[in-house]
Amino acid sequence: MHEHTQRICDFLSEINLPYKLHSVEADTFLPGLKTVMGTLYIDTDKLMYPGDILHESGHIAVCEPIYRKQLHEDVYKNGLKNGREKQAMHAEEMAAIAWSVAAIQHIGLPIEVVLHQDGYKGASSNLIDAFKSGGGLGYPLLDAWEMTCPKAGFPKMKIWIRERRWINE
Repeated sequence: MHEHTQRICDFLSEINLPYKLHSVEADTFLPGLKTVMGTLYIDTDKLMYPGDILHESGHIAVCEPIYRKQLHEDVYKNGLKNGREKQAMHAEEMAAIAWSVAAIQHIGLPIEVVLHQDGYKGASSNLIDAFKSGGGLGYPLLDAWEMTCPKAGFPKMKIWIRERRWINE
């Protein structure tokens, strides 16, 4: 197993995010990764970029708790079938990016591991610049869901798995 993959899996174990090292036979959006009923399956033989583990884990971590177990294969297709709103799912996409950036910094690996050149539809360098300059996207949602540390703010996290459903619960 690649050193980055091992460090990322150790982190997932530390925060109790459900994952399994498991063969992934079908073609998937990200090679070697598949979400099965809220658990991330990781096929280390097919995985191309260890940072993709964090992005997919971010989807699980920031998903509304009541929907987490429904995350299965194509998160967007199945989410819409299960009554989730498209806007909420797009918001969670942005939050998953911010979550993965906070996670990679917590682990102590370069941001380029998660925002690699072949990801994010060619926008990875723009995202890297934005996060490195204190901008970025998605982290206000992490604040709203009380996942970041109140005084330190992003990228310091208070909790790694979302517990709250809405901002004013």
